[in-house]
Amino acid sequence: MASIKDAFDETLQDEHALAKYITLAIPLFMCAKFLTNANEIGNFVPAFLFTAVLYIGFALKCTTNVRASKNVVLPSFISFPILLWYGICGIIALTPIIIIAYTLGFFITGFLSKIITNPSVLQVFIIITTALCSSIAYTGYILFARNMKVSDIYNLQKIGTYCADILIAVIFMKIKLFIVDCVLLAPVLYMIWLFFGLPHPMSIFYCCMVVVFNIALMAHYMAQIDYETISEDD
Repeated sequence: MASIKDAFDETLQDEHALAKYITLAIPLFMCAKFLTNANEIGNFVPAFLFTAVLYIGFALKCTTNVRASKNVVLPSFISFPILLWYGICGIIALTPIIIIAYTLGFFITGFLSKIITNPSVLQVFIIITTALCSSIAYTGYILFARNMKVSDIYNLQKIGTYCADILIAVIFMKIKLFIVDCVLLAPVLYMIWLFFGLPHPMSIFYCCMVVVFNIALMAHYMAQIDYETISEDD
């Protein structure tokens, strides 16, 4: 099974890892600043879009590095233009498969609502359907991050074969990530609360760093899922 411990250790052992997390946390911190300041709220949307594209590129680069068995997980140096380019490529490549997956889920849940009259049972089936459709998007991400080739995303045979296994692995990843976040956030935020009170710019910036660290962890974990599910059979 994919190891969150391996992901944790390797994403911290990269050279200048802390400096990279600090650098990448700045755009998200600025988003939080714009959102909480009425005079700067107009800057939030462009800042958020910039940050979202940047983080998608960051995730793809990390997954690609791990998948290629490189000695580093994080980008060798933080270049916003390069990460933005990766992010734009990822959005262009993955948006169609995401739209297809959730459109399929929309029609399936619409059909189920007509034949299942019990609301509780219907809700269970909707959750299962949504999760399976999400797994199509996860599988597409993994296939794309291998070689950054758009054609890999639409390998329907692999998507059909592995999406259920990948969904289960992603669920376990989210549970493990929740535990890691509790360990990372609780003691530090408690100390900040004791000395400075909450909310405080220091606590907000630390949370932004944890978000960036989470992205690196998930990217690493997704590469591990690829190795354990798809690569072994290939």
